[in-house]
Amino acid sequence: MQKSSHTIYKTYISARIALGLTTSTMLFIGLSTYSQNVLANPFLPAATPSSAVGSCPATHKMYYIGANPPAYSPINSQTLNWSTGNPSNTFTFVEPSGNKTFLINFPLLLDLNSNYGGTPPIYGSINGATASAINLIHNSPVPRNNHNLSISVNRTVSKIGYKIQDLDSTINASDQAPYIEQVDVSANGGQLTFNSIFHTINANRNIVTAIKGRNCGAGECNVDANWNYNIANTPLVLKHNNTLSEYNSPHAIGYSDFYFCLAPPKIIVKKQLNDNRVNDSNVNRDQFAINISNSTTSLKTFETTGTGQVVTNDNSGVVELATNTTYTITERVTNNQNNGDIINYDAAYTCNNATNGSTTIMPTTAMTYNASAKTRSFTIANATYGDEITCTIINSQSATAPFNYTFAGIVFNDNGGITANASTKQDISSTFTSNNNYYNGIFDSNESGVFASGLQIRLTDCSGNNIVSTSPNPQTVSSAAASIGRYSFNVSQNALVGRSKVCLVQTEPNPWEYSEDTTVNTQEVTLVANVYNYKTEKNSSGTVTRNLDFGEVKADNTALVLRKFQYVHTCDSTLSYPNVATTNQPTTGFSTNPANDVKPGNCIAYKLEAYNRGHVDLSEVSISDSIQRSPVESVFNLPKPLGNPSSIFKSTNTSAPIGQNGTIISDSFNLLKTSASSAEPTKATLYFNTKYGTRNTAP
Repeated sequence: MQKSSHTIYKTYISARIALGLTTSTMLFIGLSTYSQNVLANPFLPAATPSSAVGSCPATHKMYYIGANPPAYSPINSQTLNWSTGNPSNTFTFVEPSGNKTFLINFPLLLDLNSNYGGTPPIYGSINGATASAINLIHNSPVPRNNHNLSISVNRTVSKIGYKIQDLDSTINASDQAPYIEQVDVSANGGQLTFNSIFHTINANRNIVTAIKGRNCGAGECNVDANWNYNIANTPLVLKHNNTLSEYNSPHAIGYSDFYFCLAPPKIIVKKQLNDNRVNDSNVNRDQFAINISNSTTSLKTFETTGTGQVVTNDNSGVVELATNTTYTITERVTNNQNNGDIINYDAAYTCNNATNGSTTIMPTTAMTYNASAKTRSFTIANATYGDEITCTIINSQSATAPFNYTFAGIVFNDNGGITANASTKQDISSTFTSNNNYYNGIFDSNESGVFASGLQIRLTDCSGNNIVSTSPNPQTVSSAAASIGRYSFNVSQNALVGRSKVCLVQTEPNPWEYSEDTTVNTQEVTLVANVYNYKTEKNSSGTVTRNLDFGEVKADNTALVLRKFQYVHTCDSTLSYPNVATTNQPTTGFSTNPANDVKPGNCIAYKLEAYNRGHVDLSEVSISDSIQRSPVESVFNLPKPLGNPSSIFKSTNTSAPIGQNGTIISDSFNLLKTSASSAEPTKATLYFNTKYGTRNTAP
């Protein structure tokens, strides 16, 4: 037999537009009361730990399946057994820390030859070719991918691999080759070794091909396949190909010495704040120092940055632990005046293990307070190989903190993630109406804070007087990248004695590119007994119950969209506005296109459509439109103006009378927000008619 190998989202808004021949339109809108993706694995090594071929990185634990365990420690090994013809087998390492399972699977098997000990795969040794291996024997009728080998482990591995035996080729006297074997591990980031006497290897070192006619003996042309860090249950596939078949002859390949490595346990400690810092002025701001240590040595300390409840530099990064060792995670408060005490913050923590199946018990007891050191701590004492532990420490102000009241929020771009653009200023499509984060008065995850010099927030007594605060009052919102637009006030209990409410007042700079507010510029806050932290909050159904944020949009992202249509006709005083079609030409129906060459004595009817494409109710909307006086004077004409709904233009309206030049002013009306369940914006329509005059008023 010849041998072979194998595979495996303003209080007032104003806008002016001039469309058509004779009019320009001014709208004034008041704001009504409104209603409130595969992530990178943090444990993935920045660099591959070094290790010899077929071995694990130092201090990592090896699990070996085969006949010749290497001299490595720590190691857990078992023999490689296989039932003839079985395409897969699971090898289980039973350990107190949880069972580790290694799956060897051949999902593709073609051209099998059963003349050498039964239907492949078979376990054993092939004389002159393989030793103590899972053997595949194939016929060689055509070049093709004739088998795949897949391996996976129920743990995140730092390294995994096996040995490939007898990857070669042969020829007959006529220089014909029945097979040229090739193994390919490129699909999953594998790496291969090779023997230059018998093989070639590609530049990426993940495809090895036998050299035509180079036939090797047992142990002469072995190839090692290995993969570095991979998450649990990831199939790692090798493809075995026959790249040439000039005649049919069987070839064999074997796989042996399977192993995988588990890294020592690792931990990441993270820090979060549920509300603002107790001390948070530029003179004295609380930060948090977190330390990870064993009984004798500090492994890692990190100190947070940030203001308010925003925490930057918020984690330890990956810290490697040893097994059978107790570790203490300690936090303390640092600040410029050295008066920080962790007792001023309530604390909770959660620890989770990303390694499925691990029996490692995460710590559950409360953090312990050390009064003399002013610290809190908890311990990790039972981590084992393969563990990837994340612990998050979450703090909120304690009711006994010296400065109990905090008021915090953000000035933000309420654009729902839609970039302001003149080309979409009148867009009423689902781009805006179906984006429920757009213009809704709520700071959403796809929106960002805004900053400008002079953009300030004041904390007042709601009568215009600033309240004494330990932080600046008024204060300019943050310009820092991680907290842009945010503000935070820290107020002592004595400063608010006897008060039932406070007000947060936004002052906008001039000039100011965000010309439109989606929230009122004064947010009134009712103080609640035993509540000291005030910020934007939602109830369980997601409705905002308290809003301390200030929403802004640029002019091109306004919620109000006005569209103007005109219809040139021969002064039909009984004209039914709603029955006039919308067309391309203003002489055949209402059209947004210009009307050219209008003859004196003809009439022009107008249709003004006001849309609310946003998700905040607009109230006190009023449309004001002045008829042109120059160079040709026009007058209002029958039929009388009409509003749809009728409430926008009543019989008591004080607009200019029929037959005179002047201004038509709609009654104030409400334009409700676009429904979250509808892609159609709410709309109001005003119709009126004018007669194009015969008197030229130009000088």
